[in-house]
Amino acid sequence: MIISSWNIRGLNKLVKQMEVNKFLTQNKLDILGILETRVKENKSQRIPRNKFRDYSSFCNYSKHYNGRIWLVWNSSTTRVTMLQVHAQVLHFHVHHLATGRAFYLSVVYGSNCPVKRASLWDSLTAMAPQAGPWVVMGDFNIVRYSHEKIGNLPAHLPDMLDFNNCLSSCGFDDMQGTGNDFTWFNKQDPSTRVYSKLDRILVNGDWLLTFTQTAAQFLPPGVSDHCPALLTFPGDPAPKKQFKFLDYWIDHPDFNQVAAAWSSRVTGNSMFRFMAKLKNTRAYLKQLHAVHFSNINDRIDKVRAELNQCFNDLQLNPLSEELIIKEKELSLDFWKLKNVEAKILIQRAKIHDIKLNDAGSKFYPQRLRRDSRVSSLEKSRT
Repeated sequence: MIISSWNIRGLNKLVKQMEVNKFLTQNKLDILGILETRVKENKSQRIPRNKFRDYSSFCNYSKHYNGRIWLVWNSSTTRVTMLQVHAQVLHFHVHHLATGRAFYLSVVYGSNCPVKRASLWDSLTAMAPQAGPWVVMGDFNIVRYSHEKIGNLPAHLPDMLDFNNCLSSCGFDDMQGTGNDFTWFNKQDPSTRVYSKLDRILVNGDWLLTFTQTAAQFLPPGVSDHCPALLTFPGDPAPKKQFKFLDYWIDHPDFNQVAAAWSSRVTGNSMFRFMAKLKNTRAYLKQLHAVHFSNINDRIDKVRAELNQCFNDLQLNPLSEELIIKEKELSLDFWKLKNVEAKILIQRAKIHDIKLNDAGSKFYPQRLRRDSRVSSLEKSRT
């Protein structure tokens, strides 16, 4: 799961709409907060419909005429519930459908005016008691520390104190990440150039306990003067492989020893003994597979290469008894492995057919009709 926020600094131009759409799709974002769109409300439906057509969207025009904050999300992967709407922040509850992850998300675009920012701090503070795992991301328009701004006048200390007091009362801290330390710059000449860390990803203690491996990244600004903030969740663990009985095990000489694994002495009630015997038998079959059949394609390639080399050596010494014996052994091993490979493919094909049949697809009846026609033709010819 990947969520992001980006102050795009105006979304009316086609170039910026295309860049946001590209950013959304290339990074496979589940959620994107778009800040400072400057799009009038009468155009607010057309742009999402044309550029983010596969995504749901929400805007805060009810609290600000200029649509300061938009949220777009992939409704096929994520369920987003609106909780509160303000001019400078939107509060959501997010549920990721595939993993079951649930958390609170607030997307911020703070005012340039310190007096107006006070309502932002109030909104965050009021939200804190009811939030579990909570992430707040966006453009706060104020730095936390003096070293987070270079150029022009230094940051105003009372404003930084207000910001840090709010974060302290909410239990927030910066999500450690990679990328750009300064997330905004004014694109002016060196003599008047200014850099600041205005964009942040903040998380609370419940978030750190629940999502221990999330990663933050601040990407290059591209067509904007703000860096996009990216929050990535770790990949979900691969599902545990189901145990399947493989037909080619039966042909191996050591398969007969499976009886010993089943006959192992186990104490306990009948169900416990039955389950323990199944577990012991499965463990033996998995070991048999690991020793003799794992990485079958690599084994075939290795034996084929050795067999080819043996043939080349026989060209130089065709009557060598040692090479002839080796060639026979390698040839036998090669055919054994190829037969195993063929049985694997046959069993997989049967499983595939069964799955398609269970799925109620058109494949199975079409396959049966085709086989029936072929059978009828063969009988008529005979």
